[in-house]
Amino acid sequence: MFSYTVIYVEDDIATQKIFAKVLSNYFENVIVFTDGEEALNAVKTSTFDLLVTDINLPNISGLDLASEVKKRNPFIPVIIISAHSDYDVLSQVIEVGVDGYILKPISSQKFINKILQTMEKINFIKQSHYNENLLRQYKEAIDRSSIVSKTDSQGKITYVNDSFCAISGYTKDELLGQAHNLVRHSDMPSSSFKNMWETIQSKKPWSGIIKNRKKDGSAYYVKSLVNPILNAKNDIEEYIAIRADITELEMYKQNLEDKLQESVEEIIETQKEIIYTVGNIGEKRSQETGLHVKRVAHYSYLLARLYGLSEKEAELIQYASPMHDIGKIGIPDAVLNKPGPLDDNEWKIIKEHSTLGYEMLKSSKRELLQTAAIIAHEHHERYDGKGYPQGLKGEDIHIYGRILAITDVYDALGNDRVYKKKWKLDKILELFKEVRGTQFDPHLTDLFLENIDEFEKLKRELL
Repeated sequence: MFSYTVIYVEDDIATQKIFAKVLSNYFENVIVFTDGEEALNAVKTSTFDLLVTDINLPNISGLDLASEVKKRNPFIPVIIISAHSDYDVLSQVIEVGVDGYILKPISSQKFINKILQTMEKINFIKQSHYNENLLRQYKEAIDRSSIVSKTDSQGKITYVNDSFCAISGYTKDELLGQAHNLVRHSDMPSSSFKNMWETIQSKKPWSGIIKNRKKDGSAYYVKSLVNPILNAKNDIEEYIAIRADITELEMYKQNLEDKLQESVEEIIETQKEIIYTVGNIGEKRSQETGLHVKRVAHYSYLLARLYGLSEKEAELIQYASPMHDIGKIGIPDAVLNKPGPLDDNEWKIIKEHSTLGYEMLKSSKRELLQTAAIIAHEHHERYDGKGYPQGLKGEDIHIYGRILAITDVYDALGNDRVYKKKWKLDKILELFKEVRGTQFDPHLTDLFLENIDEFEKLKRELL
């Protein structure tokens, strides 16, 4: 039975009883009328999915009733039952746009066949409306959380959202019809855009970090994904670009590089301060407090010393660890702060933060930032090789990544997050015992479990 509502209008009581019963076998709600005017009032005030009406009715004809339905919503199917087969009547039926015309006398089987044919149209309409609503919501979600533009196949801008205008300083009228080089910064090498254009013209998506120029001449940075949209013939119809603003992060990076020109001691202290601050930016975007990076830093130092690393190397891990999730700054808020479970595509996006963090840090020649790059890249690898982003296994995972894998999860489980409540200690310890040698380095796990009192003491001191 279909959970749809049908309005059935028939003034012949005997016929009405027969076919109202037939309709009730297929539809959850059947509303029956004998009078055309009463049916018209229902059409104007009720929500329904199908109209079945005799053509000859008291007060108002079935054709007038059908015409009113089609004026209000042309997508609602209408079936007319009639004893007339002359040209004038048929031409009126066609003009109104009815979806089915059944000539009397009619059999139950003929009636059922026509209803089932019409059901296909109802289902198609329902699915189309559902898909249309989903697409609208998806577009609204992307528009709210990202900087979006579309261009035609020649690269001319055909659409920009409000976020694009806000960050660039241009109005929509100033942007539409222009090429994207209107916002291109002179610092960006032409080879980058050549590579982008060649990639998307080969019908493949392109992603990367771009430095752009605002209308006032100042710079801004975006992590961009440019995707070609193909038509039914598999030809490129247009391109859509979705971006995340990472200007704040890039400014911090530049500030860091400037400060590295100072004395060695001052450089090290400045690095510590900026790394902690930038680490906090990533945590704030995912609605975490700065205490998370602080706790993970201290836990990582302790575990490194228990493992036997030198004081210098343990401090290096401690000072670099706040950057472990810095790549989250390039993840859209709608995905990063989603309160419920992530779908496959959202999970794929969230996993990009490891690679993004590495890309942000890998070019530095400073030991502290090189350490931070390793930690950002490998702290989600698993000992059994089932982690990401590289699928490294065992001791192929850098010791820094293996240490952070444990301390990050320990702190995450022991504190509230946007998507979960904190776990009790006995449940955390039970998990670590279960995943020893699969998710985590077995030796490091043993050291952690054997010294859990020291970690718990640190947690209390850092609350």
